[in-house]
Amino acid sequence: MSFDPDNVAVLTGDIVKSTRLSRDERDALFAALKLGAKAVGALQKDDPLFERFSGDSWQMLVRPRLALRICLLMRAHIRQESKAFETRISVGVGAIEPLSPEGLGASDGPAFQASGRGLADMRGAQSLGINTPDNPVFVLADEISKNWTQAQARVLSKSLTLPHPTQDALASHLGVSRLTVRNHQVAAGEPALLLALEQLELRPSPDHCSL
Repeated sequence: MSFDPDNVAVLTGDIVKSTRLSRDERDALFAALKLGAKAVGALQKDDPLFERFSGDSWQMLVRPRLALRICLLMRAHIRQESKAFETRISVGVGAIEPLSPEGLGASDGPAFQASGRGLADMRGAQSLGINTPDNPVFVLADEISKNWTQAQARVLSKSLTLPHPTQDALASHLGVSRLTVRNHQVAAGEPALLLALEQLELRPSPDHCSL
């Protein structure tokens, strides 16, 4: 990934209730996260840096203005595999130091530190957060998306991409009716989420990297 080291979004995630999952389930969950990372690469037209560490944790570097959309995509990709799959995600936006040859888990800088602190500070049922004034939007998006069904997540894993696909295109790709796609989008709260994403992504930002 090519990025401005002074303006990076570091996503740090851990698996919720990982000890209740079998090894095969954990492997399946991380396989879904890797597929989500590939979708992020297509979204920002540049492969993100994604790594698993400490068994049940992961980190990824992405473009800041797409951070919420990417969090939702990652949730959709794991949730479509199993209703039991969940990951908390803390986003830290800021500068990073040169990446450690030992990987993202050994790298440092304000964005890494903020991301790690945010994950450690999460309480209760909160699963998404960011170290910017946009945090309330992340909290609301978390509440909307945390109860996605597998069917809803399957649709959202495709419909949260850019450019936004039509319902007809989604129906053809997923092998369902257009009405089914629409019903899943509405039940998953996608219309409200898309409005929030549009406001976050279209406003002026120090993220000058082209998509």
